[in-house]
Amino acid sequence: MSIEFEIDASSVYAKLDKLSGEVRDRFAASIKQIEERMLAEARANAVAHFHSVGKKPGVYLASFSGGVKQTDGSIIGWVRNGARLAHLMENGFTISDLLIAGSADAVMKFELAGVAELYRRSVHRHKTAVQAYPAIAPAFEAHKGEVLDAARIAVEKL
Repeated sequence: MSIEFEIDASSVYAKLDKLSGEVRDRFAASIKQIEERMLAEARANAVAHFHSVGKKPGVYLASFSGGVKQTDGSIIGWVRNGARLAHLMENGFTISDLLIAGSADAVMKFELAGVAELYRRSVHRHKTAVQAYPAIAPAFEAHKGEVLDAARIAVEKL
């Protein structure tokens, strides 16, 4: 019987070979509890980034989800945010005003002889860094050690 773990900055993978159904079930139950705590913490992190939430939390806050999937060869727990732009909140981003044009003719004019670059430098800020407001990553970091502990406990109870 073996358990192999691989942990990187964004995920934990556990490879389970020849474990009994009882051990898998025990491990999956522990992963479900960890996932629920991680999801609650990620939501709390997101709410803490905003001064007010109001009655409608918006797509970003409403899009946090998590769960656990158990198959014969794996137990997969996840926490995610399905909002289209959630990765920008999580990782930060840079705004770069490329050009503002009202028609195809205006675009063609900007493409001539570096005019677009001059326009960006003179009229608009070249880059504006928007800081990250991570919600999932800190929750993951805080709980990833629990996954390894849960696997050890599940196997020790044999």
